[in-house]
Amino acid sequence: MRAAWKSDIGKVRENNEDSVLLDPPHGIFLLADGMGGASGGEIASALAVSAAYDFLRERVDQADSSSLPKLLAEALTSAHAAVYKRGLSDPALAGMGTTLEIVVVREREVFICHLGDSRVYLLRDGELRQITTDDNLAAYLVDEERVPPEKVPPGARHMLTQAVGSSETLIPELHTVEAHEGDILVICSDGLTGMLADREIEEIVQNRHDDLDKTAANLVREANARGGFDNVSVVIVEAWPSATSLP
Repeated sequence: MRAAWKSDIGKVRENNEDSVLLDPPHGIFLLADGMGGASGGEIASALAVSAAYDFLRERVDQADSSSLPKLLAEALTSAHAAVYKRGLSDPALAGMGTTLEIVVVREREVFICHLGDSRVYLLRDGELRQITTDDNLAAYLVDEERVPPEKVPPGARHMLTQAVGSSETLIPELHTVEAHEGDILVICSDGLTGMLADREIEEIVQNRHDDLDKTAANLVREANARGGFDNVSVVIVEAWPSATSLP
């Protein structure tokens, strides 16, 4: 299994509120994009990633495919509790929260637990497909209220409908994806998707030339070149190389 990641503060923000954690030997990949006043965002994302990882690391090796979705949901609940309790302990951190992507790769299956507006994509046969659904007002207006995408107010994309640590109840999105030879996973914060269209992300990842580190850096560099209005983080995972990509 090969993986690469890159996280950058961007061109506008004063601190990086994204957190990323990779454990390829155990197939665990985590990404969070925090929100909150002062340092609340970076604390929330770091806590969520750490709590979810600690929960998974103790249990993931003993879990089978049938129990992994539930295990990921429980890891998200553990992260939610950690962020929520920390917010209660410090008035300056009240209301802080974070998105959270939990991805576990197990042989030919990918298990995903998603909450927020960070995203997980799958590149297969040259086509990039978004696996997760954004938990924000823009997605709600389009999916539930049938508002045409071009009529959605620009600010709606930045208004989360649920977040780890700050929502009273959580409804995580769970996916199990059967992997094919040559599949590539892309996990990213909205600092990337807010700057680049899916087709642009697809083109950069498709032209990776077997260099995942450079590809991750290229995605971040291009987001910053478009303005870098937010922190940008990306994880690229290749667990099922095609014959043509093998050394």
